[in-house]
Amino acid sequence: MLLEPLGPNLRTRAHRPLTTLQFGAAAGAAVMAVTSAGDVLLLGVLLGVAAGNVEGGAASVLAGLVVLGRFGTTSLAALAGAQHVVGPAGTTGPVILAAASWCAAAALTLSTRSEFGIAAVFGVAAANEVAGPAAVSVQSFAIRIAASLLAVAVAWFVGGWVPPRLARTAAVLVGILGVVLVLVG
Repeated sequence: MLLEPLGPNLRTRAHRPLTTLQFGAAAGAAVMAVTSAGDVLLLGVLLGVAAGNVEGGAASVLAGLVVLGRFGTTSLAALAGAQHVVGPAGTTGPVILAAASWCAAAALTLSTRSEFGIAAVFGVAAANEVAGPAAVSVQSFAIRIAASLLAVAVAWFVGGWVPPRLARTAAVLVGILGVVLVLVG
């Protein structure tokens, strides 16, 4: 049986082992994203450390700045409360601010790595940006689960199939766009 080597145009999921620091940052970010406890900017820094690159960290912090500009606080608990009262950030309020929330979520999903665990953390954080971390009723819980599953799938796809240099650059640009939209709105 003859097998040809992978061509230059065929991408594979290249496994890069996580360092202890990256694994710890991913675990901390996962706990913060799932429990809605802590600070959005700290979550952004932890996601940047888990991603292992400056661009991913910058995009994650820019997503946190979108939350700060939209809700006036960086507390994940306050974000959960605000989105419980007002509704999901991606569908309520002025269109410009809703678009800024979508930009923040896109920045997070574009700045992930190809490992499923890291992509899952980035996906849950992105879902929190758009659908809200509050799950106080059956309907809000279903929306959060659906948004989380979709965001994790998108983040895992981006991490494995979009060229990393392109994805990181796009993540930073979309994060900047989200901040500009918040400032305009």
